[in-house]
Amino acid sequence: MVAPGSDGQLWSPRFLVLCAASLGYFMALGSTWPVVPAFVEDDLGGGGVAVGLSMGAFGFSAAVLRPLIGPLGDRRGRRFLLILGSLAVSASLLLLVPATSVPMVVAARLVLGMGEAAFFIGISASVQDLAPPARRGEATSYFTVTLYAGMALGPMIGERLADSGGADRAFLVAAALALVPLVLSGSAPGRPDDPPVAPRLRWSLHPDAVLPGLMLFVGLLSYSGFLAFLALHATDLGIASSSRVFALFAVIVMATRIVGARIPDRLGALTTTRLSLGFTAVGMVVLGTWTSVAGVYIGASVTALGQCFLFPALFVLTVDRAPEAERGHAIGSFSVAFDLAMGIGGFIVGAVVAATDRAGGFVFCAMVAAAALAATGPLLGRIGSSARSGSDA
Repeated sequence: MVAPGSDGQLWSPRFLVLCAASLGYFMALGSTWPVVPAFVEDDLGGGGVAVGLSMGAFGFSAAVLRPLIGPLGDRRGRRFLLILGSLAVSASLLLLVPATSVPMVVAARLVLGMGEAAFFIGISASVQDLAPPARRGEATSYFTVTLYAGMALGPMIGERLADSGGADRAFLVAAALALVPLVLSGSAPGRPDDPPVAPRLRWSLHPDAVLPGLMLFVGLLSYSGFLAFLALHATDLGIASSSRVFALFAVIVMATRIVGARIPDRLGALTTTRLSLGFTAVGMVVLGTWTSVAGVYIGASVTALGQCFLFPALFVLTVDRAPEAERGHAIGSFSVAFDLAMGIGGFIVGAVVAATDRAGGFVFCAMVAAAALAATGPLLGRIGSSARSGSDA
């Protein structure tokens, strides 16, 4: 039997179906990004800390569960995780409909984190299983285009639904979209023929994911503030539809990743990460100091360039270093960094916004990105010559 991806082919029917499943899922998540902050602030009377906590809560539950769910996917198969994640995320979005307080929103977002942990590990490991080893960076770039396509389309859908029928309508449609991966899960690899022996259930990080994950965590702290407060900042400055800013951001990321899909493979993790953080820092400075409509669009555009390849470069570095039988565990451990950054970052930036204003929050994000840039060499340098991704590894 020929292993998936061993013939060098990337664009197989199964790969395309998985990308479609990912698009539906991220459209569901993206549709809530402009709706949840406005719902918490306008309908529930929450302030900056409440918005940050509500947006970032999913990261805490996902961070706790990913190292446990990763090995489960190695044993039960990627398809099982896609089904589990799709059902949990849909349920979490339905829980937002009856929410009448910030704690209820936070509780629903914690459930979302549980589903996110399962889905992301399942879909990411599936893509890596199907991709040829020398094209994993390219496959990751293309696959994550679906994330930003969802980010472009989802906010427009959610905002329009909320404007016409209230936040409840947006949450119900998002819950339906979250079930798309359930319908398409048949293309994901099922239970492995020779699954690893089930270890005693314990929370642990895969050693090959620790340093790349730490770098991702530092790099994404500022991005979490961007996601939590961009919509409200745009509205403050007179932009009637913040979904247009999200759409611009997403289109730039998608176009850059498609055109430069092999950049992480060719430049390596260290150089790619430095470029990403540099652009992110500049974009946040623009958002925080150029407080006008033009500043929002230009700042979001530069930040988009910064977010193009940070995750793909570090993700493939992790996958290449981990044994194939432990890939789910490694991906789950690496993804903890994303969850913690989204959770802690949203809360911290929310506190800064509460003490200053939204512009001050973006300036703080720029400082965090600059600090991450300074830490790139010390963190990734420890990996040494293995800080090359894709075909170089």
